Amino acid sequence: MTTDQILILALLLATLAALAAHRWRHDVVAVTALLAGVGLGLVPAAEAFSGFANAAVVTVAAILVLGRTLVQSGALDPLVGRIGGLPGGETGLVAALCAVAAFSSAFMNNVGALAMMMPVALAVAARRGLAPAKVLMPVSFATLLGGMTTLIGTPPNLLISQVREQAVGEPFAVFAFTPYAAPVAVVGLVWLALAGWRLTPDRTPAAEAPAYDVGRYQSELTIPAGSPLVGTALPDLPPVLGVHGVLRGGARVFARPAAVTIAAGDVLLAEAGLDTMERLAAEGTVALGGIEEPADFVEMVVTPGSVVLGSALGTLHAEDRWGVAVVAVARNGRRYEGRLADLTLAVGDVLLLHGPAEQAVQAADDLACLPLARRPISMSRRRPRTTVALFGAALAAAASGLVPPEIAFTAAVVALVLAGILPIGDVYRRIDWSVVVMLAALVPLGGALAATGAAATLAHAALDLAQGAGPTALLAMTFAFTVLVTPVLNNVATVIVVAPIVVSLATQAGLPVDPFLIVVAIGASADFLTPFGHHNNTIIMAPGGYRFGDYWRPGLPLVVLTGVVAVALLSIA
Repeated sequence: MTTDQILILALLLATLAALAAHRWRHDVVAVTALLAGVGLGLVPAAEAFSGFANAAVVTVAAILVLGRTLVQSGALDPLVGRIGGLPGGETGLVAALCAVAAFSSAFMNNVGALAMMMPVALAVAARRGLAPAKVLMPVSFATLLGGMTTLIGTPPNLLISQVREQAVGEPFAVFAFTPYAAPVAVVGLVWLALAGWRLTPDRTPAAEAPAYDVGRYQSELTIPAGSPLVGTALPDLPPVLGVHGVLRGGARVFARPAAVTIAAGDVLLAEAGLDTMERLAAEGTVALGGIEEPADFVEMVVTPGSVVLGSALGTLHAEDRWGVAVVAVARNGRRYEGRLADLTLAVGDVLLLHGPAEQAVQAADDLACLPLARRPISMSRRRPRTTVALFGAALAAAASGLVPPEIAFTAAVVALVLAGILPIGDVYRRIDWSVVVMLAALVPLGGALAATGAAATLAHAALDLAQGAGPTALLAMTFAFTVLVTPVLNNVATVIVVAPIVVSLATQAGLPVDPFLIVVAIGASADFLTPFGHHNNTIIMAPGGYRFGDYWRPGLPLVVLTGVVAVALLSIA
């Protein structure tokens, strides 16, 4: 190996380790790695920010805007709204939810498709007496299956297309993935409808299932004057409150629990269910926030595109901006010992807002968070037919090869702005900049992996290890490696690293590159084993009441089915 090859591999390994640690934002890790690459001479300074002009990155940004605009316009509401009225049992319900989710995610960002479907799934499940866990995981998996079927369905497909253009001179067409990924999606949807949903947990009795199952919230409960808890010793507080600390005068009380007596004005660091907090607040036992009654509770999930991602909760100033109070946070069952104001928000956190419902939903919209209840029809929903027509025209233009996808979809965004359907300020708010920055930073590093010859060296080593393996075996090995790496990193980082290697592998083996690139794309989207490989699986974790070990039960058979179908089809391509 040359010095540059050793350096790029060491840098990529360090980057992948930082991404796998989940301690830092992925976009920050990617930019840091890019700057390190420039400093080491692996990426020319003039090309450091070329990723922002990359066609795949531009297309991702445009699709993010178009997808959210399509949802906000209400154009898909008639299709989604019919699900609740369908006759039949649980199997039919799960099949309908998953089919709509998969179809939607084929033409928009997977997170956007989940944002549209999750409130519907929760409401319909509650009416049918199903636990939320029975529907949310199948819907999330369905969005991943649908996203793999088209070029624009998920960012990894766009990145794979760029790698193909560098390798053979032409990118993939919009529906180039469809002949192979669509059968995979159909088989996967059948599995989810017939058996997959039955393997999800059922921790909430169906007859008592709430609209969603966030579980216990972490909150700061103030003791008002006249509360029956005044004078109570800390160990004697109701266990249902889950008190794990007391604040007095803004400072934490450090003393033996038996020596702490609750006084008016104390703040309890508690971990309790929403119904418990509501009941105690109504009785005057505790006070939740600064919003006077009448007020409603609205729960919202922090998504990858949320403005608040990575911010301290105390910086929101929700009462001043929207007239609502953030009174509690749920974090996948993990306890936070400090003040809520200092809590750094992450994907999947659920915030409990207290205030007028319309203002709470507006706060969720402004922060790009996902409310866990179906939103009322908003006056901002404008001209759905025009929105669909412009999106369809862009899709047709890109699919026909008339214009490149990045031009077609950017033109559609501009047309929406000129038509007065999409305010120019919303264009920037609807782009998930963390995804765009991460993509733009990682693209030059992927190029360096190929330019230094490191990808070819790794491919040669892989062929030496797989001596005598035929094309089908190589495809299966590529799929298995991609599936195993994706949960540790994320699908974008996986594609950036693996795609250049498989191009070299296919070339050295004298095989066409397309089947190998497509199997990498499918494998990167087949993250059904953990809550961390794809943001959709993280988002549903708290609302569904899932634990880490819940994902592999329905997910492992789905991964196997995906691999078998994909490899079988691609081996005869």
